[in-house]
This record gives sequence, structure tokens and C-alpha cells, in this order.
Amino acid sequence: MSTPHDRHLLIVGAGLAGLRAVEGARAAGWAGPITIVGDEPHPPYDRPPLSKAALSGEEQPAVPVLRSSEVIEELRVQHLAGVRVHGLDTERRTVATSAGQLGYDALVIATGSTATTLPGLTGLLGVHVLRRYDDALGVRDSLARSRRVMIVGAGFIGSEIASAARARGIEVTVLEASSRPLERAVGPRAAGRLMELHAQAGVRLLTRTTVSGVRTSDRGVDAVELSTGETLTADAVILGIGARPATAWLAGSNVALDPRSGGVLCDHGLATSAPGVWAAGDVACVDGERSEHWTAAGEQGRVAGANAAGATELFTSVPFAWSTWHGHRIQVVGETTAADEEEHEAGFIVYRRGGSEVGAVGIDKPGPIARLRRSLAALTPSAAPAHTAVAGGVVPVRE
Repeated sequence: MSTPHDRHLLIVGAGLAGLRAVEGARAAGWAGPITIVGDEPHPPYDRPPLSKAALSGEEQPAVPVLRSSEVIEELRVQHLAGVRVHGLDTERRTVATSAGQLGYDALVIATGSTATTLPGLTGLLGVHVLRRYDDALGVRDSLARSRRVMIVGAGFIGSEIASAARARGIEVTVLEASSRPLERAVGPRAAGRLMELHAQAGVRLLTRTTVSGVRTSDRGVDAVELSTGETLTADAVILGIGARPATAWLAGSNVALDPRSGGVLCDHGLATSAPGVWAAGDVACVDGERSEHWTAAGEQGRVAGANAAGATELFTSVPFAWSTWHGHRIQVVGETTAADEEEHEAGFIVYRRGGSEVGAVGIDKPGPIARLRRSLAALTPSAAPAHTAVAGGVVPVRE
């Protein structure tokens, strides 16, 4: 019979959510061994710098590690680097990996997401995605050799890459399939302000436009054919069209996935449909919604780790994200869709529902954003009804 000192916590995913799960578990009293598994050769590192600082400067950036080796040692966690996961057996409580079977008493799924690609472009020389540190090095090298770059997707990642490219004096064209940037995340007024930032920086932004073909040579990409019939020359193509949850390894397990997004269904305590299994970060789908941002990943990881150790905490934080475009600080807080949108002052757009402020987008407005974020946090309930994850969604538990 296992004791608290030999019970094993296994965390699959060595990013922010995974590392915060280690910290959350230790803070909540987990005394047994903890193993964190990651498929990259690097220690747990921070992802936001990959599309910002890592693309600028003259020297190759170091891996932006989240914690020093001394802190990792103090946490008493074994990090298995470069290990891929293949499957999960929740009855036997084992995870199949490239390093063999790993058993667990409690499991946190924090495998994050993988960059979305386009058919026919995968593996082509001169075509990049940006999700990992090694991806960032590839994009950086490509920018250093390019005069013209095409970026597909005008969301946070695509716009940050466009900003880095323009800072290098590169001619940049951004393609966006929808009618405006971040169409599903912000309203038309805020999107209009964001489009102005690109225009002012000299970026050509083509909305309602997609890639219909790519012309290549032995040097890589030569030109891109657009859905509008136009053909543009390009030295590189960078895809920033989103990411999907990394859940393929869960096929055949009884961990319920959201049929819409493919994320792992969780309740507000980050518990999944399988006993002894929690999820956190980009892979987690709480009440049918994924929170694909740094702040959410960190807090979800902490809550999942604490609850794996026996706590009863809830994930209830206010949505918050930030970005930097062409030297401007972009911040998004709260709910910014399905609400009335009004611009309080230039660059500060507020969203109201039923007369109450529920969110905002700020461009170089850190003070107003911080005040609203505090106000929304004060209104966040400290408790929520218990839920359970099932194949069709997350539903309240019936006593």
C-alpha cells in the first residue's frame, strides 16, 4: 500500500502549466516523487518571448527558462526531456512514452497545443510556424535573409512577427481570412484600431484573403498565389493561424474531449472525466472554453497541481492577454465579445453587458486596464458549482 511519501505525481507537458502544476502540488503538500515529461530537449521555458524578444537583436537568444536549475532542484522534480507520449491507460494508471511505461497515482495533462498548418505547405523550405524555441530560431534566421515576407494570420502571433519583421526593414504582407484581425476575440471598433497600427507601420494587411497556392524553387518559396487572384513574391511564409490542443495521444483513453475544439473537458477544479487526472493550460477546456493565454495557463497549472495533491481550489481568474505590435502595448481583459463596444478614449475600448463593464481592449493604456482588471477580479465568485466532464460537455454534478 502506497504512502504519501511514495505516491507518484506525473505531469505530461513541460511548459508553463506543467511547471506551475509542480509548484502547486508541492505548495499543497505533495510529499511523493514528481516527474514532468516534455518532448523538447530544453528545460521548461517561457513562450511569449519567442514571438517578441527572440526575433530581435543581433545575437541568438538563450532559451527563456522559467526557473533556475536551483529552483527545479528545490522542487524535487525529475524532468524527462525529449520524451514523447503515445497513450494513456487510466485503469492501470500508466502513460506510454518513448522512454517506456510511466506509472502514476495522480496525473496532470499539460501538453499544450500544436501550431496549425495549411495543406500543401507543411515541410516546404521557407515556410514556418512559431510555437517552440527551435521554431523561433528558424523564423529569426529566415527574417535575417528576407526582403519580403508574407504572414498568414493577423492574430497575436502573426502581428508580433509582422512587428519584428518591420523593425528589420522587411516588406511585410499579412493575410487574414476574416474581415478583421482577432475577429473572434474583439469587436469591430477595437479591431479597427489594431488595423491602424499595422497601416501606420507600413504593413500591407489583406483581409478576406487566403493562400491558394505557393510557387517554390530549390531555394524555397518564390511566390504566393492568393484567393483574390493576385500573386505576390515572398522570400518566406510564416503561418500564424492558431493552434489545436495536443490530445492525439489520448485517443482510446476515457478522458473526455470537447468535440468542437478537441481540448480536454474539465470542471472548474481542472478535474477531467477520468479519476485521478487533471488538465491545465492550452489543452484544457473549462466549461466548454479554452483559455489560450499565459496567465490562464499558469493559474490553471497551479490549481490542477494543488488539487492533484488533495486541495479543492477553483480556476476562476479573469481572462487577460497582452501583446506588442510595432512598439505599442496591446492588452485585452475580461469578456470582449457578445457585448456593447464603446471607445472611452483613444485606444481604450470598453465592453458592456446589461450596463456593466465586462471587458476592455487597451492600446498603450496600462493604467485603465489594470483598474478594470482589479474591478472584474473583485466580482469573480470565490466558489462555483461542482461540475463533471463528460463527452458531450461539462455539466453540473447532481447530488
